Amino acid sequence: MTEDKIREFFANDRYAALTGIEILEVKEGYAKTKITVEDKHLNGNNVVMGGCIYTMVDFTFALAANCGESECITLNSSIVFNSPATGKELYAQTEVVKNGRSVCNFLVRVTDEKGRCIATATMVGYKT
Repeated sequence: MTEDKIREFFANDRYAALTGIEILEVKEGYAKTKITVEDKHLNGNNVVMGGCIYTMVDFTFALAANCGESECITLNSSIVFNSPATGKELYAQTEVVKNGRSVCNFLVRVTDEKGRCIATATMVGYKT
């Protein structure tokens, strides 16, 4: 799919829209997203809830993995939370590890506005 088509397709992703994730850049094998942290994203410790960060990771991966010739679904994922997210903005970026015919593997990094690494995730997708 082209960047315009991928933006149109994911405009219907209601959960990502509810969290406030913005698409900054998308092309085959790469995506960058942003979320402006609001009170609704915080847990009882006043840091961004891990589920919110994971949603951002999964959405960013989906953008990059689906901006090509075939559709892709998450097959497996693993996330490591490196630091509590206390900043005002979070960014997620993808990096292709392997983009095969039926399986792909991406690394997604989440950073705050100061460039501090908040989380890293390995995402494996199955192309349908």
